[in-house]
Amino acid sequence: MEGGLGQFDSIYNILLMVVVITLIARQINLPSTIAFIFAGLLAASVPRIPLPDLSPEVFLSILLPPILFTETLTMDVDGLIDDSDTILSFAVAGTALMVTAIGLYTHLIFNLTWMEAFILGIIIAPTDPVSIITTFKRLGVIRRFQLIVAGESLFNDGFAVVIYSILLTIVNAGTISVGEILAISTIKIFGGAIIGYVAGYIVHLIFCWTEDLYVKTLLTFIVTFGVFRLAEAIRSSGVIAVVIAGLILNYRCRNHGGISEKGEETLNVMWEFVGFIASSFAFIFIGVSLDAELLSTYALPIIALSIMSTLFRFLMTEGISRVLERYRDKRIPWNWRVGMTWSGLRGAVSVVLVLGITGVNFANEQLLLALTYGIVLGTNLIQGLTMPWIINRFRLYSSSRAPRQPDEEQDDGILQNITG
Repeated sequence: MEGGLGQFDSIYNILLMVVVITLIARQINLPSTIAFIFAGLLAASVPRIPLPDLSPEVFLSILLPPILFTETLTMDVDGLIDDSDTILSFAVAGTALMVTAIGLYTHLIFNLTWMEAFILGIIIAPTDPVSIITTFKRLGVIRRFQLIVAGESLFNDGFAVVIYSILLTIVNAGTISVGEILAISTIKIFGGAIIGYVAGYIVHLIFCWTEDLYVKTLLTFIVTFGVFRLAEAIRSSGVIAVVIAGLILNYRCRNHGGISEKGEETLNVMWEFVGFIASSFAFIFIGVSLDAELLSTYALPIIALSIMSTLFRFLMTEGISRVLERYRDKRIPWNWRVGMTWSGLRGAVSVVLVLGITGVNFANEQLLLALTYGIVLGTNLIQGLTMPWIINRFRLYSSSRAPRQPDEEQDDGILQNITG
């Protein structure tokens, strides 16, 4: 009984923390995600504040699915299809290039083994622009730019988790054949995609069969957590399953009915709230996981890798943009390339993946932890806080939103010194 009440008290403390931090962050115009990270750091250092057990397994199975599903439910699927080649190029080829660049750099400069170097590359390659997307919506950023950034993040998470699982399988097995690697990849990618597609299709059929909004709302929860658990149970990718299920449900509801305008609005509001709670817990999880002493010990390697990973991302974005422009007739303007580089924040997925290697017997485990923590903290602090300036400086807002005047920017806190 006491254990159950203890868990309730821990969750209750987190909810209180979310409310207080959100109110304070909005008053001082600080992105709430950054505030949550620092709150997690502070809470972890105060033993009298009981916190729930936010283990990597809990994050992956409970917090990540609703975050992903929230993004897919409100995404412009038609725009996603039109720009699928662009988004998948950045999500798949871009992630592969980032992993290769980071792997080579850390092997040569930090003397990591090849396996450690590429594991680190796949850990910090996926982007997590939760706070950035919120900023985009608030400042009226160009919709196609927004879609590309969100779509890249959505799909590179799935791609990164698949490659990460394969690498850990190789480490644990010692030796593994090419055929086994292909079999694992096929099961994870296509297994997750098939489960997600079938689940999304079936849920839409039920949507068309019933007018009960409560049932439809409950079904979205069932499909979100159900497809993730089912996919993971058969060793497929739960991330891919959730993303595909959400996109199929979104697309079919918009093009084939199944939900009224009022019902759609209710679902969107409800899932925005669920996504907000899950994201809040996730960023507090980041703060709790960070080790300040470890960060200070490896400060110089963290700074060096932060600079180089930003440079690698710019070169990756520039290279893929030129290829798309030449061979696919898809134009990515130069200011978009800067914006995409700067919007490459890392978040909870990177922290979860690096915590998953603890105990795997890597010789440089502490360095891997420190570099990941440093990249996550640095990108959220530096890029997260300066993104509004980047949006205005490089004119990433839509044509319907006029540039802000200096007196208007005074009310926006972080933008008060912008003149351009």
